[in-house]
Amino acid sequence: MLIRNLLFSAARRVAADPKLQAKAKAVFNENARPVLEEKAREVKQLAAERETGEHPARFAGRAFKRLLDG
Repeated sequence: MLIRNLLFSAARRVAADPKLQAKAKAVFNENARPVLEEKAREVKQLAAERETGEHPARFAGRAFKRLLDG
């Protein structure tokens, strides 16, 4: 329990560091944002192609599988 509290306390201090926040934002913008934007376009396209009678759960499953498979 003590180690857990120490780790969480250290994580909070590190996360509050403005330099680290700026670095994390830069890494996100360089690496994650382009991938997320592409995946959002794919899901929008998939939703536009969806048949009107298709069950929502089936569509959600196909969309989720497509997102994970890349």
